[in-house]
Amino acid sequence: MGVLRQGGSAAGVSLLKRSGNLKALVLGLGVVFVSSAFPAAAALPEDAATTAAPAEDFNKASGVVIQAAVQALAPGLVRIETVGGAQPQEGVDEDDPETEAPRPRAAPFRDTPGSSFRLADGPTTGVIWSADGLIVTSSFNFVRDPLVISVVLPDGRRVAADLVARDQVHKVALLKVDATGLHVPRWAPMSDVRVGQTTLALGLGFGSREPAVSAGVVSAVGRMSGTCVQTDALLSPVNYGGPLADLEGRIIGLCVPMAQRPGELAGIEMYDSGVGFALTAERVRAIVAGLETGRSVYRGWLGIQVDARRPDAVIVDRIADPSPMRDAGAQRGDRIIGVSGRRIGHYGHFVQALALAPAGMSVRLQIVRGEQTLELTVKLVRAEELGPLPEDPPEPFDPADPHGQQPPEQP
Repeated sequence: MGVLRQGGSAAGVSLLKRSGNLKALVLGLGVVFVSSAFPAAAALPEDAATTAAPAEDFNKASGVVIQAAVQALAPGLVRIETVGGAQPQEGVDEDDPETEAPRPRAAPFRDTPGSSFRLADGPTTGVIWSADGLIVTSSFNFVRDPLVISVVLPDGRRVAADLVARDQVHKVALLKVDATGLHVPRWAPMSDVRVGQTTLALGLGFGSREPAVSAGVVSAVGRMSGTCVQTDALLSPVNYGGPLADLEGRIIGLCVPMAQRPGELAGIEMYDSGVGFALTAERVRAIVAGLETGRSVYRGWLGIQVDARRPDAVIVDRIADPSPMRDAGAQRGDRIIGVSGRRIGHYGHFVQALALAPAGMSVRLQIVRGEQTLELTVKLVRAEELGPLPEDPPEPFDPADPHGQQPPEQP
């Protein structure tokens, strides 16, 4: 039809057919961009110089690129199905986002787990990590130990899987199946990732053999304390545990429901919002190396509740007993101004500083107590190791004068 058809999509497709190289197609697709953005050279025939590339040609060419990337990735993906693996329902999350210590549950929730938990009964996605059966996925379906885990391999075989370990801080789980010769997809180093590049999020959460695909771009890098890539591709339980990939069929991140606020299910509320996160290849590699030992990683807790009336500061209001903060000598009214050398100006800073801190990690807290500036070394623990918070103080507490009493309100 014209030069743009020959030099654009048709040329790209022919390059792919001749070489089987996806890069060749991307190069051909690049010609579409160049040809449609600039006028043809004067030496070209006049009719060719004024002919616009039909939109369908571009769509077909870009579709071929995406399809080729999906075909390269699909042999490295598995569908994971669980029975059990219960999760807290809305409103009774183990980790209360408004406090550093777990919110005490009402008696019915302690005694009737059926009323406070729901089954994670939908399929999810996993990525083959090693040819001998290691599979990395999101911990979304593994907040509790499922009764049964089955994995559907790319060739359709259904096999039983064991949960090796999980990292509830980064929302990653490692599974093991009895299989060999599995296809391991390629991972792209962070040095190859650029803001604005096209991304593909793949998931098998609908239960089909073919992955569902959501396209977007890299919105930002270095998110979540440098652990994640941010994308506007739609991420949800359908593709949690699946890959965020580039157009060459390489994985640039593992899709997980990350969030700065605490909570085992934090981040779930952002699904399909256009704000999604994927752990980088380097971070996943480090996480898997730890999980292969069989030791799970859990979020660390200090065991305090801060004064909600002072969002501009972090002032200790209540301290669980027992708790790391109680053991370290913290007192009600202490103002936290630093975490391991990181300045804390308000509650948001405090949450960010501890959001990815695991149980067992020691942190240094810089606090102000009266006229003194002190430093406490505190070893974080799991939530279930904390004692109860004390009852509300019998008298009003004035954060501006923590050692005095606030006068009663005047009528």
